[in-house]
This record gives sequence, C-alpha cells and structure tokens, in this order.
Amino acid sequence: MKKGWKVTILIFIGALVGFVSGFMGAGGGMLLVPALHFIAKEDTKTAHATAVAVILPVCFISSIVYIVKGYVQSAVFWPVLLGTLIGGVLGTVALKKLKSEYIALIFALLMIAAAVKMIFF
Repeated sequence: MKKGWKVTILIFIGALVGFVSGFMGAGGGMLLVPALHFIAKEDTKTAHATAVAVILPVCFISSIVYIVKGYVQSAVFWPVLLGTLIGGVLGTVALKKLKSEYIALIFALLMIAAAVKMIFF
C-alpha cells in the first residue's frame, strides 16, 4: 500500500474512532487496536499503547463537553477517576510485562465478552 493511501485510511479510521469514542463514551480502542495492527502493521503492544495515546485527547474533549452540559455527577466521577487511575497504571505495567500473544488473547476475550453481553443482556 502506498504511503499516501495508508495515511488517508488511517485518518478515516481516526475519524471513525473519534466519533465512536465521543458518541458512545468509549469503544474507540476496539476499532483502533485492530486497525493499527492490520493496516499500520504495528505490533500488539504498540497498537494498544498508540490507541490509548490517541484516544486520550478525544476523551478529554468529550469529558469537558459532558461536564459543561451537566451530565457528569461528581459523587460518581471522583471515586471512578481514582479507580481508573490505579487501574491505568496497573494496566500499563501489565502491557509492558506480558507477551504480545497474551495481550492479543486477553483483548480478544474481552471483545467477545462485550459482544455477548450486548447481544444477550
């Protein structure tokens, strides 16, 4: 694939991921990780790390909009934020230590579990 087309496709995928993240509040990683792996030919760890880094600004901007609109309740926000920060650090450590094959398997199992939940619950 020519570099120009690859960049164009990645911009399109980025726009789709940004829309999904902003619209649903999450889920962009489900699209971005496989896209970075298969289209950009990134290894599993790099795809996951890049997805987190790319989605961060989208989450930040969406968060500001939701806070301004009054959709965020501080009694829920602060405890969840604390837990998420702890979990984020632990997840980053795990990503660094685990083999790519295990990361891919865990990611696949989580996506399957999410799909089953969405279909049946």
